[in-house]
Amino acid sequence: MADDPHYNKETDTYRVIHKGHENASAVTNAEGVTVFFDPDNHDVLGFSIANFAQYYADHVTPEGEFEVVLPARVPNNLEEEMDFDEETIKNNVRIAEIY
Repeated sequence: MADDPHYNKETDTYRVIHKGHENASAVTNAEGVTVFFDPDNHDVLGFSIANFAQYYADHVTPEGEFEVVLPARVPNNLEEEMDFDEETIKNNVRIAEIY
């Protein structure tokens, strides 16, 4: 992972941004995957994984790869569509700025 341009070893964060947005929003799930999205049309702009070393260990394939499953769009109604409980929504929905 040290050679992967998306991985920051110092912060143990894996981050891929496909498109920036000055007022992007984000939602983070219980596994620490943050999905950045356009607040106007809910299109996914990218993602970030905090504590990536642990995420990788939990999701590594026999080939040494990992998979992140992301929606194409973040649903308008996060509580119902993303299957988060009320506590997760209150604790893990964050606003983020992507440049």
